[in-house]
Amino acid sequence: MNQKVPRSILRQYNIGTILEIKPISIGLIHKTFSIKTDKDQYIIQRLHPILSSQGTAQDFFNVTRFLNLLNFSSPICIKTKQGKILAENKKEKWRLQTKLPGKTFDRLTNVPMAKEAGRIYGQFHLAIDKAEFKFHSTLVLHESKKVYRHFCDVLKKIKPSPLMNDVRREIEIIKKEFPNYFLPSDLPKHVIHGDPKISNILFSGSKALAVIDLDTCQRQNLLVELGDAFRSWCGKCEDDPHNTFSLSLFRASWDGYKNGSNGLMTKREINLVSKSIGLITLELACRFLSDYFEDCYFGWDDKKYPSRRAHNLARCCGQLAEFQDFKRKIEEINNIIK
Repeated sequence: MNQKVPRSILRQYNIGTILEIKPISIGLIHKTFSIKTDKDQYIIQRLHPILSSQGTAQDFFNVTRFLNLLNFSSPICIKTKQGKILAENKKEKWRLQTKLPGKTFDRLTNVPMAKEAGRIYGQFHLAIDKAEFKFHSTLVLHESKKVYRHFCDVLKKIKPSPLMNDVRREIEIIKKEFPNYFLPSDLPKHVIHGDPKISNILFSGSKALAVIDLDTCQRQNLLVELGDAFRSWCGKCEDDPHNTFSLSLFRASWDGYKNGSNGLMTKREINLVSKSIGLITLELACRFLSDYFEDCYFGWDDKKYPSRRAHNLARCCGQLAEFQDFKRKIEEINNIIK
């Protein structure tokens, strides 16, 4: 049995006899494990402090319950024996949910999967848009102007640092391009997932079965969600210095999304889709470069990189490479959208 999940946490749940615990190496934020017992299979996560508040926990419980009531495939949040959503151990907070069937992928690799990814996110947006409950979390994702201001503040603080020497080109691109892609502030609000990477979809073959990792749902404009989705789905590889934007994957995923969302977007929103892709690609580059300096937030692959800082720099360069390819293809992207 893998002892990385403390026994003091496991004892707080009534889930039967534990037969197996395995770490799941996906995600940049939480530490995730699968659990097999004599009753069922579960997913347990040690939550990142930023996403471990009681408000975020309540939002997760409300979203998963709402989707299950609509028969939209979703994990079920399992409460502790004391009826709490979070199990606590010293400074750690953990959350348990049922494990759904299906397989996750780190990258979107073919057109049928792209169309399915778009379809299920369109259906997810259409379903969760009916939710009327209040979101308790105070975390707001994709505040692009705030991300950029923080980046500029970080640069002022570390200006004498030798870390600046290797990233002057990246800083110049972000400062020149990022402000040009900010979206209007008066776009309609919908419920979004908040982290629509491909590994948050469960597949059976090329068929999308469910959307998972529902702890960042909130009310925001749809465009930041779509920009993030298409950025990540259509990119070659996040930390590849020769990252590109795939037109064939975008065409399929956009077609799937339009069909799945069934007219949810206004014409104005549709006309801003391409701008949103540029926006979130630059936002991610900006966030990765900020963490390159601050070295405190994103998880990193210690098998591939010597440090978090090195991985974040590679991610930043990969996003900027994708952005440059996106710009070269913008006319074709707009034709696909229209």
